[in-house]
Amino acid sequence: MANAKMKKLIVIWVLSCGFFAQAQEVNKDFSKLLLNDQFDQADKNWNSTFNADNLFIAQNGFFELYRKSKKSGYYLFPNKSEEYTAFQVEAGLVFAQHDNGKQSAGVLLMANSETGGGLLVEINQKKQYRIVRVYKDKQVPLNSNGDGWQKATAAITKTENQITIKTYDKVYDLYINGKFVQTFTDIELNKGKIGIYVGADSKVKFDFLKVLGEDKTELLNFEIKDAKGEEQAFTQIILKLKEQINKRDKDIDDYKTKLKLCESGGFGKSGSDTAANNLRNRLLAKVTVLEEENNDLQIKVMGMEEEIKALNDFKTGVEKGNDGDIVINLTNMVSNQKVSLDALEKTNKVLNEENSSLFMETKDLTKALDRATNEITLLKANQLAHQSETDSLKKQILILKDSIQKKQMELNVKNGLPEKELTEEEKLQMMIEKEREERRKRREEEERKRKEAEQNNGNG
Repeated sequence: MANAKMKKLIVIWVLSCGFFAQAQEVNKDFSKLLLNDQFDQADKNWNSTFNADNLFIAQNGFFELYRKSKKSGYYLFPNKSEEYTAFQVEAGLVFAQHDNGKQSAGVLLMANSETGGGLLVEINQKKQYRIVRVYKDKQVPLNSNGDGWQKATAAITKTENQITIKTYDKVYDLYINGKFVQTFTDIELNKGKIGIYVGADSKVKFDFLKVLGEDKTELLNFEIKDAKGEEQAFTQIILKLKEQINKRDKDIDDYKTKLKLCESGGFGKSGSDTAANNLRNRLLAKVTVLEEENNDLQIKVMGMEEEIKALNDFKTGVEKGNDGDIVINLTNMVSNQKVSLDALEKTNKVLNEENSSLFMETKDLTKALDRATNEITLLKANQLAHQSETDSLKKQILILKDSIQKKQMELNVKNGLPEKELTEEEKLQMMIEKEREERRKRREEEERKRKEAEQNNGNG
């Protein structure tokens, strides 16, 4: 009876844990073979190509790629390509002899044929590597500035190399020839195809391409025969809870980072968009709520650890032959755990909904920031134009002032009058009258041109 209730408890736990967390490095074991292409019959799964830019042919257990074009590289996918989410991919390649000492090759992950995007891990004969976010119309290096190339002399050779990438929940670990190189992340891509890549003006032979998946052992299949089995089941549940807490911590850090980016973009300081500021404040409030709920999860973990201790104490008492209603105690224990897990399931659902809401609000905030930035840029441009116009008018006023003074002096000399300096009010009035007259003439000229244009359009 106790075993049956424990199994029911574990089934409930399995249904409630839809999202797992992980640390910065991928510690998952991928042992289930999903793809093992040794290129022995590559012509059946890959397309051979012969043209001015490409020479691709399968022979002698290799898929030999010669990219003749010097402008760009080329991606290739198997004819029956599948999409993968969490996996380990391994690719063996050999650089052939070539005049180009910078020839490169690599593996494309999370590729999407509709958007033309993906993640490219590329190495070259200069013992360098780079990680590139591929878009339909551009490539953006993720691991460095400039073209993204970084030295890995201890890991990469000039001939044979093996690239290995492990990925789980948008975190990637890169190994080259069995040596760990770098961990990186990409929050946009979580599913896609796997392909191979040959760089511009490069000759390379691919030896194999493997994809390994996670061979999961569900708690549902965990057989509980005795108290030790129950203890192991509780231990696994606690580990899952701690993974869930780690994921919440990571989500909180991600939202805090996004908020800092929003504030450092200049918009937060200007305060010109009230709606966007309100969105940012709501994000801050929800981060606080997430932190409080995470604290609740940690308290529940401590409670379950106390349950394990109680279970051990109970088991010790039974082994010593102490009297007690074992069935009642076990039933109460399972019932308490069921209540806790039901509450965790509800909390998990609410947190997932809030995460989705936060993601959408972050997108709205980003759009608002873009709009505010555009408005500020336009205002600055208008201000510069007005300033330039003002400076021009000031120059004209000075020129007019000097001209008026000269003409007045000439008139005084001509009429035999002593030179008389105009007052500031007289000078200002003369400048105003002159400016009005010039504006009137410009308006008349513009009106004349407009009528002539309308007449010409009517005749046309």
